[in-house]
Amino acid sequence: MKKLLVIASITFFALTFANNVQAQEAVKNRLGFFLAAASGDIDEVGIGGIGEFKVAKKVTISPQFILYFPEDRGPYDVNFLEVNVNANYYFYNKDIFEFYGFGGLNFTRWHTDWDDNRVNDNSDVEIGLNVGGGINFEVNKSFVPFSEIRATIGDFDQIVISAGLKFNLR
Repeated sequence: MKKLLVIASITFFALTFANNVQAQEAVKNRLGFFLAAASGDIDEVGIGGIGEFKVAKKVTISPQFILYFPEDRGPYDVNFLEVNVNANYYFYNKDIFEFYGFGGLNFTRWHTDWDDNRVNDNSDVEIGLNVGGGINFEVNKSFVPFSEIRATIGDFDQIVISAGLKFNLR
């Protein structure tokens, strides 16, 4: 896990500070959806929603919500959901490619639902820090396919890979 985090961090910083990289136009406001696969303390697949709201020429605030599919662990089920708030910095915007790096906060809620009602259900919220990067493929004026990789460091350490569609807002 630590090796993956180091590799992801090095890749992120190498891409962020690459030479001769200029954004050609301002970023856009967008809403979308995606599929996510988490590996680490949570090994689940989920679906999510994403927003991107421009705050500067190359910067967006990007809230995300991910609902992971329930995991059956025999006598109980475990449910996870995440709320992420990231700041995206677009460092390359040329042709159809938009590369960005991001950092932010992660809030993960887990809940155990016991099949035997004699045992109390448990739930908690854990907080972590996000670092990652992504790419948008601006192939259409209405929608944009995208992919991200994110490392979350906190009580639930994990690597999340996601892919989906963002829709440009007018």
